[in-house]
Amino acid sequence: MDTPVRTIAMLATILAQAPAAASNPLSGFIVPILMFAAIYFILIRPMGKQEKERKARLDKLAAGDTVRLTGGIIGRISSIDGPIAMVEVAERVKLKVLRAEIGDRFDPEAAASKPEAAAAAPK
Repeated sequence: MDTPVRTIAMLATILAQAPAAASNPLSGFIVPILMFAAIYFILIRPMGKQEKERKARLDKLAAGDTVRLTGGIIGRISSIDGPIAMVEVAERVKLKVLRAEIGDRFDPEAAASKPEAAAAAPK
C-alpha cells in the first residue's frame, strides 16, 4: 500500500509529464495545489491536532501534579492562579512560571523505563 506522499508525488509526476492542454488555463496550477494539500494533510494538520491535545492536558493540571517545564526543570505544582503557576522544585523552593511554559505532566515511572527500553533495543 502506497503512502499518501508517494501517491501524490506519482500523480504530480504524471501531471507534469502530460502535455499541457491549451483549452484549460488552470492546468499549470494543479501540481502546486496538490503539493500544498499534501503538506497540509501530512504536516500542518497533525501538528495543530497535537497542540490542541497538549493545551487540553494543560487545562486539566491541578495542584499536586508533577510537571516538566519547557526548560527541563521538573517540579510539583503548589498552586495555579490564572496564567501563573507556582511550581515547587525543591523543599521550600518555589518558582513562579507562566502556565504556557509548562511542557507537560511528568510521570517518573514512564521516564525511568525509557532509557531501559532504549538500551535493550538492538542497534
